[in-house]
Amino acid sequence: MTTDRYRGWDSETRFQRLLDKLMPLDMGGWRLPEVRAALDTLGWRLLPVTPGQLPPDPARGRRPEVAWNLSGYPEGPRQGIGVLTVAPGDPEQVLGLEINLDYGIAYDDDHSDEWHFAQTARDVTGRALNGPPTWLAGPGPRAVWHRPGTSVAVMLDEGCVVLQLLCTDQGAEFRPGQPDLWRGSAAAALSPPEPSQPVEDWVNVQTRLGAVMESLCAGVPTFPGRFTLHLSSARDPLRFVSAWNEEEALRVEAFTHFADLPDPERLTGLGWRRHGGLWQRLFPGVLQRGGSAREAAALLVDALHTLEVDASELVYSGELATPGGVRHLELPHLGVSREATPTGA
Repeated sequence: MTTDRYRGWDSETRFQRLLDKLMPLDMGGWRLPEVRAALDTLGWRLLPVTPGQLPPDPARGRRPEVAWNLSGYPEGPRQGIGVLTVAPGDPEQVLGLEINLDYGIAYDDDHSDEWHFAQTARDVTGRALNGPPTWLAGPGPRAVWHRPGTSVAVMLDEGCVVLQLLCTDQGAEFRPGQPDLWRGSAAAALSPPEPSQPVEDWVNVQTRLGAVMESLCAGVPTFPGRFTLHLSSARDPLRFVSAWNEEEALRVEAFTHFADLPDPERLTGLGWRRHGGLWQRLFPGVLQRGGSAREAAALLVDALHTLEVDASELVYSGELATPGGVRHLELPHLGVSREATPTGA
């Protein structure tokens, strides 16, 4: 390949050409020989990563299971730098191919920032795969198209736009790194309600909820999108708390009008304000101040205490709204049962 071949291409065209090359490849059983042969057809050579050495892409971080990186231009395609991830216990089992598009695609020439280019990349991928993503997920955030044997994702990672091809086995995705804390799923891709995990105490709930809230606040507005989350008592649904983002702000809400509560006014001392029959608190700029999301999670847990809800009876529900439509919110990390979704919803 020569530099002249790429001269004058905009970032959308570069990304489209990369997808055109990758999508038809049959990765076979995702064993190393098959993947190596498939990538050879693109001109990529696999270069071993020395044990203990960081992969060549700082956005991918220190992950000991990364065993190979892809040679760049002039040996291979110039649209990005990639790493190949293998299973720690089986170096022949390939789990994923990840390509950092910040290398080789000068998207800042025709996009305002990485969020803008990520939106373009998702649009191009949707056209290439003939439909919207199967789910939106975080941390990342990621837009994921699930296909038999492979899932394709466009991800924002540490300010870089990354294209992922990940191995799937019987519907399960092997995702290198951190698992999903949340998903926005279309009805057809919605998982059965998660069984409640053993909840040791409210501290455990608050820790999990804080991680989920922080990831939601950081990721959902970049789509752009809005999430709504409700936590309530399974025995009395009127005992509930809610949270949602308003662009880069976060608002939390509680309904505390019950005659049997020991101290219904205690939220005033924690900065809550009464709005009609509800209590609310606003956290502005939560996208820039991640600690606010965890502070909000602590307030929600305290409000559930005020409502005399036991941790063992908690259920959740929620939605994620983007320009592409409304999706069901799934929180597999939370350890709390999701309310069953009505048929056809």
